[in-house]
Amino acid sequence: MAQTWDMTRDITELPRAVDAPQGKPVRPEAADNQRLMAEILDDPSSWTPELAAITTQVFDAMAENWADERGGYRAAPLADALDRGGPFKDGRCLEIGSGTGILTPYLDAVWADVVCVDLSMAMMRRRLTARQIRADAGMLPFPDRSFEVVVIGDGPLFADETVRVLSRTGLLIWSNALGKGAPYHVPTTDLWDALARSDPGSEWSALESDALWGSWVVFRRTASGADRRGS
Repeated sequence: MAQTWDMTRDITELPRAVDAPQGKPVRPEAADNQRLMAEILDDPSSWTPELAAITTQVFDAMAENWADERGGYRAAPLADALDRGGPFKDGRCLEIGSGTGILTPYLDAVWADVVCVDLSMAMMRRRLTARQIRADAGMLPFPDRSFEVVVIGDGPLFADETVRVLSRTGLLIWSNALGKGAPYHVPTTDLWDALARSDPGSEWSALESDALWGSWVVFRRTASGADRRGS
């Protein structure tokens, strides 16, 4: 199968390299949660302190069994992205929604400095490291342009904050363990539009594919000509 391109945006789709067997888990809450993720992407103010608190409680309650119930398939899309979505630059990597650390070892294998953030301390306590910070992705506690890479595996995209902490030539890796059936799935075109709105001074390109039951996309950020002249 040949690569395909979105003609209105610089998005390249790679053919699948990891087959999807029978037995894909079904998340009944996916449709409702996807609507919420779309709302947050369009209007970050819809992510309220009350909603953050509820989300924390939900994931705290799932922490003990999270890795046993979901760990067997969650890494496949990210692993494929790291295998085929490069090349990747050196530098600091921020993992948003790190949870119990299922994906973190894959990032450690590529980047020497990986910082993990999550709302749920109960989740993070399942894999304690010295680089974990309890933080809300809607208000990250980092200076501007702190990271060369931001990784979000099954979590919400707060485009303004992601763009703010990402270097001018950095990249965003987005993965969903269950693809269109994942509670946090958002179409690549919608992610693209949100990033473009958040920083009109940058240009973006994207590479995406499916793996196992999930999907991934790597967004690369390039400063515009005017911005490069001013930097």
